[in-house]
Amino acid sequence: MIKNKGFFLVLIALLFFGNYSISQNTSNRGRSKITALSKVNPNNYNKWYAGLGAQHIFVHSDLRNFGVNDRKGEFSYGFYAYGGIMFNSIIGLEAKVHFNDIYGEPQQWADTYDVRYTPLGLDEVYFEGESVGIRLLGVFNLSNIAPSGKRYQRKWNFAFYAGIGYHQYTSKLYSLETEEELSGPNFQTNELREDWASSWYLPVEFGVSYRLNRRVDIEFRPALNINHEDDFDAAISDKQNFELFFTTSLGAVYKFGDKRKHLKWTNPYDEALIELGDEKDEFEIKDIDGDGVIDELDKDNYTPKGVKVYGDGTSIDSDGDQTPDYKDKCPFKKGKPYLEGCPPTKDTDGDSVFDDVDDCPTIPGPKSNNGCPTIPESVLKELNYIAKNIYFETARAKIKPRSYGDLTRIAEILQQFPNVRFYVDGHTDNVGNDTYNLALSRRRAAAVVDFLENKGVDGRQLESRGFGESRPIEANSSAGGRQLNRRVEINLINPDQQ
Repeated sequence: MIKNKGFFLVLIALLFFGNYSISQNTSNRGRSKITALSKVNPNNYNKWYAGLGAQHIFVHSDLRNFGVNDRKGEFSYGFYAYGGIMFNSIIGLEAKVHFNDIYGEPQQWADTYDVRYTPLGLDEVYFEGESVGIRLLGVFNLSNIAPSGKRYQRKWNFAFYAGIGYHQYTSKLYSLETEEELSGPNFQTNELREDWASSWYLPVEFGVSYRLNRRVDIEFRPALNINHEDDFDAAISDKQNFELFFTTSLGAVYKFGDKRKHLKWTNPYDEALIELGDEKDEFEIKDIDGDGVIDELDKDNYTPKGVKVYGDGTSIDSDGDQTPDYKDKCPFKKGKPYLEGCPPTKDTDGDSVFDDVDDCPTIPGPKSNNGCPTIPESVLKELNYIAKNIYFETARAKIKPRSYGDLTRIAEILQQFPNVRFYVDGHTDNVGNDTYNLALSRRRAAAVVDFLENKGVDGRQLESRGFGESRPIEANSSAGGRQLNRRVEINLINPDQQ
């Protein structure tokens, strides 16, 4: 409660300072006083916006994903999306959802200690899981507090965000030595917990935005998230009660509305300058590039002298190929910017699909498949026939050396069809725990993908999946049936497009 009061006192002080500075500056000129919000009517500006992007996650708890060994290292990723509204030029509100892949292992220099509910120490375990959550954030627009004294709209914006979040997560412990899940007696703090645990947390974020245009911004946000639980990393101990995670995100923001400006980018003092003008100087019409369009309305203030422009100041592009006429060697034929506005004429593989739109410019293929070869049914059958010879060590995701030759042959086939995407699916029999079988099938499919990538297959072609024991092809009642059910399959992604 004390911390919250302190935050609001700081907020009131900043608002007062901004109001006082603006009022003093204006009153010295003999103008009516301009306060931080009085000259900005929110109804005259756009208020709503939405954003999405990707983020990197650092986990800081008993187990962590930085300063660790290279088993999986520091790579944990996530995705987010949010919507927000600005109530005025300084204060707003956001609702944000996220999906995070979380991971952690013991740090190299950290002391080891016992992990409760397990027979192992901290240096013998790691955790994996996923986090899904929502947070409600108050927005405090730092760039609109104090005057900038500029008549034009700025390109950079800085904001502070704080609020409360709630998330659910599936973090589970595994042995570093065997990579098997520790399913022992309730290592979670909540004995009723099965797959999902949950907690409240406090997020604090700082945002830096760059305005591309009236509609779109690019935003970078680092954030500190304080999670007051000891099961976020599934490693319960007497050492670490606060479990923090840091996110660094990069994404795009879309601003809704049909007004000229958005409240986020509206500094009240600058708006007052535009409305009231300057006592010392009359309003000056400027046209830096001399194209006949004043700078206030000119979308490109640096067109070369003598170039013909549209009414918005942008250079004329007769054929609409994104190459202005003064740079276009073929101004009346739609072409490509990298060919100086002329249409492409090169077809390296002779398949009647020009290289600029050919996904496989050196391998002939039909136009219906973007110039890439289609994959015959016989090749798919061959892939899955070979895949039957992929063997793993018992209860592990480590491929046996006798399967290397068959996997190398699979890699050679996949590289002949670079635009075709495949699922690598792992399956098990019904022996053992359902959850363990599902995790094992996923890890084995991922191990096959890693091997194929190391053999030169483009990782964008492959997506690993695991189904555990859920898709048997034979009855599990016999040893032979169970053997057939322990398998890896290779299937097309979006086969209707092939």
